[in-house]
Amino acid sequence: MRAVLIPMKELSQAKMRLADVLDQRQRSELALAMLTDIISVCKETGSFDEIAVISNDSEVAWHTRELGAKPLAEPATLTGLNASLTFAQRYLARRVAVDELLILPADIPLAQAADIRAVIDALGNRPAHVVLVRSRDNGTNALGLRPPEAIEMHFGRNSADAHRAAAEAAGIAISELVNERLSFDVDAPEDLEEMMARECGPATAGWIASRGHYAAHRP
Repeated sequence: MRAVLIPMKELSQAKMRLADVLDQRQRSELALAMLTDIISVCKETGSFDEIAVISNDSEVAWHTRELGAKPLAEPATLTGLNASLTFAQRYLARRVAVDELLILPADIPLAQAADIRAVIDALGNRPAHVVLVRSRDNGTNALGLRPPEAIEMHFGRNSADAHRAAAEAAGIAISELVNERLSFDVDAPEDLEEMMARECGPATAGWIASRGHYAAHRP
């Protein structure tokens, strides 16, 4: 059984590094548009038994459910992305009986179904394997795990190196994929500018069409 897990911040805190160019409503709308697209892409692959989004935001949970995916409520006692992902990782492995897990961020608007399938294909049939796609700033923009608790979560600065080191320390084979679309995420204003010139998913493209004039209306 294979699942994909997508972490999502509370919308009021979404994309804070874009606060100089987008107001809070625009950032929330962009975050939800990108989430819509990555869920749609995962569904398009036909490869997942479960598409799960973990968040402590009720609007994100409602939106996830509307898209036909499974919202996971982040316990209020948890602090930080890695604690949230570890909770979801364990839940999917132990309660849902997932044996293969792909972790994706919500903000990879260029991702296509073929890119997701490439990560799944790279996992192959080894009993224990980790597949990694680095972001352009050495973060982790795709992490395939078999078994789903193969390694601990190390998201954050230089997480790609940390995840590789964790797999090597555990004696688990690790493969890295170079994928230009998956490596692109939206954090800074320059990423936003680049995204607007690229081929994005339909929800993000719709946001661009309606909000693409943001530069002339900065708060």
